[in-house]
Amino acid sequence: MSASFKDLMQITVEAVQLSPHKTNKIAASLAPADIGNLDNLITSTNYWPALIEERIGTNTKIGNSSGTLHAETACLLKSSTAKSSSLYITDPPCPNCAKNIAEAGIKNLYIDHKGFEKDFAQRRGDDFQNMSMRIFEAAGINVYEVHRKDNKIIPVLETAADYVPLSEYPIQMFALETDFATEIKAAKVHYGDEPFALCVAYNADYQPFILHAQRHPTIGYTHHDDLSKEGKYSFILQPLNRLLMGSKFYGLLIDPEKIFSSRVPTSRELVNLVGANIQTLTIGDMKESRDEFGFKALEQLSSNNIISHKHFS
Repeated sequence: MSASFKDLMQITVEAVQLSPHKTNKIAASLAPADIGNLDNLITSTNYWPALIEERIGTNTKIGNSSGTLHAETACLLKSSTAKSSSLYITDPPCPNCAKNIAEAGIKNLYIDHKGFEKDFAQRRGDDFQNMSMRIFEAAGINVYEVHRKDNKIIPVLETAADYVPLSEYPIQMFALETDFATEIKAAKVHYGDEPFALCVAYNADYQPFILHAQRHPTIGYTHHDDLSKEGKYSFILQPLNRLLMGSKFYGLLIDPEKIFSSRVPTSRELVNLVGANIQTLTIGDMKESRDEFGFKALEQLSSNNIISHKHFS
C-alpha cells in the first residue's frame, strides 16, 4: 500500500500520543522513499529504553544526558538501512539528532508545521536554526514543512541534485579478514591518540565487515572549519554515534558482542548504545573520556547491569 507525504505525516502525528514523556512528546517515521510503502514504514516516539526505565527510572539523568532515546534516532536505530530515505518528524530536530540524520544518509526531512509552534520548539528555536539547519545544509538534506490540512509542503531548504557533501574522514568499511582483537590493535596504531570506535558488522548475507570511525565534525565540515561549541551542543559527532549511524548508511547489522571504544564514551553515546540493544562494550583507555559525565554514565549503566564492559589494553 503506497502513501503520500500527507499520509505519512498523519501517521507520525497520531503516533506522538504513544510517547511516555509527560511534556515533550515527539514522533518520527522513516520511509524508504518520498512516497513510501506503509509495510516498510518505521515509526517511533521518544522513549526510555526498557532497561533504563526499569532499572534506573525516568527521573534520573544518565551522566549529563537524558535517559530517553530521541524519536529520530530511534527510527534510525530500528532500520536496516537509512541511506537516501525520508524522515517525517512532528517537531524540529535538535542538533544531536541532526548530526545522526546526516551521518545515516537521510535525504529528505519533513517536519509538521505545528511542531514549529510548540513551546519546546520556541525555546529551542535558535538551536534548530543556528545548528540543525546548518548541519542539514552542509550534508545536502532537503527540509520541508508539511501542512496536512492544506495538503501541501513548503520547501525550507533544498539542495542541488548533484550536490556531494564534504567527507574528510568517512567511516572506514572493509571485509573482516582477521579477528576482532587484531583489528583493534591495528586501529590503535592507525589513530594514535585520536578517539575512535570500531565494530564488527554483517551484511544481509552475513558476511563480516569491520567498521571504524574517529571523532569528527558532522558530514559536510572538516576539522579546519571554525565550529566552536554553541551552548549545550557541538558540531562534533562522537565515534560510537558515528558507528551506530554509519552501520545504517551501509545497511549493516552490528555484532552486539564486538564493539570497541578507544575511551569511555560520552553519556549520550552510551544511552544510544542501550537504545541499539547493545549491552557489551570493550574499552581501551578507562581513564579517558570527553568529560567527567562519561565515567558517571558508565558507572550507572554497569552497576545496574545494563551495559557490561571490559578493558582492552
